[in-house]
Amino acid sequence: MRILVLGAGGIGGYFGARIHEAGGDVTFLVRPGRLTTLREHGLKVLSPLGDLHFSPKLLTKDELKAKAEHFDLVILSCKAYDLASAMDDIAPAVGKESAVLPLLNGVRHIDVLAERFGEERVFGGVAQAALLVTAAGEIRHFNKIHRLITGARGVPHPPCLHELAALMAKTSVEFILADNIEQSMWNKFVFWSSLASATCTLRANIGEILQTVSGEEFITGLIDECAHIASASGHALTESQLATARATLTEKDSVLAASMLRDIERNGPTEAEHTLGDLVVRAGALGFKAHCLRLAYSHMQAYELRRQTQQG
Repeated sequence: MRILVLGAGGIGGYFGARIHEAGGDVTFLVRPGRLTTLREHGLKVLSPLGDLHFSPKLLTKDELKAKAEHFDLVILSCKAYDLASAMDDIAPAVGKESAVLPLLNGVRHIDVLAERFGEERVFGGVAQAALLVTAAGEIRHFNKIHRLITGARGVPHPPCLHELAALMAKTSVEFILADNIEQSMWNKFVFWSSLASATCTLRANIGEILQTVSGEEFITGLIDECAHIASASGHALTESQLATARATLTEKDSVLAASMLRDIERNGPTEAEHTLGDLVVRAGALGFKAHCLRLAYSHMQAYELRRQTQQG
């Protein structure tokens, strides 16, 4: 099975490296700047679960277009705001027998990808790992969690997913073939949106937020609202899952913060429209006010308006 990974950043670079570690045939589709770095220094992963350093197979979008070769599986790990250009970039790699595995936050991208490439070709996926790409281009993994959940949507898992499972079984990655991958995606969506809304709105980590006068109330309000939207959308979380989310997001000494907060701190674009905005739209369609979530989304809209003004 030939696998193409869009990008060699945090998620794509890390899990692509683990596939390579297992002996998989993986190629990374990268931009020219990243191409130069990887050709000179290789792909380096620093992880408490095992370091990796190798010379990866690489392609640019122009090289892929010129080759016009199809891959069995295309792993899409871009930011949501780059989805349109990412679909154009991977299009030459997607043939009649190809499949696309997106590893993005939220759920809205599934419909967008399915419209472009076909319902039967688009799987669901959830990637969980604390990762950062350093200025030197190294991928740093900060904890001992590296989990990849995937599955076909509403149909039996095709052979390529079983092949991927066999590859990942040779690594320490916790790999799960989910019979209800959409539920798995919503489980993460509720947790991630609550975390992102709280830490981005208050510009602080969880432990710091909990020291404020209404920080815990804001966090639990967000969890309840996101969970309500998930349930009304047909993807209710279990009481155990909700209890875990509340416990994790109200841990007094936690330094946990969403990656979207780092995007704000570097004055960059964010995935707020694709994630928080999507939840607000869903809440409105349900006739649900979602006051905490609407406040968080308004904050992100104001941030984006000011960012665009500053850029002229």
